[in-house]
Amino acid sequence: MAFTRTLAPAALAIGMAFGGIGATPALAQSAPPGAELIEQEEKLDAFIDAAMAVADVRDAYLQSLESAESEDEQNRIIEEANTAILTAVEETPGITVDEYIAIGDAAAADPALNEMLNARFAELHGTD
Repeated sequence: MAFTRTLAPAALAIGMAFGGIGATPALAQSAPPGAELIEQEEKLDAFIDAAMAVADVRDAYLQSLESAESEDEQNRIIEEANTAILTAVEETPGITVDEYIAIGDAAAADPALNEMLNARFAELHGTD
C-alpha cells in the first residue's frame, strides 16, 4: 500500500474521487503535523488499521463511482463514501479522526516516515 496516495488527509474529504489523493502543502513549522503521534507505536499501528479500513471503503465505492451516469450521481456516491470513510476511521480502536489526519499529513510531508509506515504495514500484515 502506498501511503503517500492513500493516507493523505484528503482521504476524508475528496479522496474517493477517482483515487487521486494528493498531499496538502505543509505549513512552516518546526515539526510536521502529527510528529508527537509518530513516536507512539500503538498510534502508528492504529493508523495502519484505519488506513486499511479506508482503503476497503474506497475500493467498495470505486466501481460505483466509475459507473455513475451523471455528475450528481458521482457527487452522491462521493458524499456517501466520505461518510463511510469517516465512520471507518472513527470505529478504528486507538485513533481519532484528527490523529489520523495528523499522521497522514506527517507521512505525506516526510518520505522517511512514509517509508517507515510502509515497513510497519509489511511487518504487521506479512507483505512486502
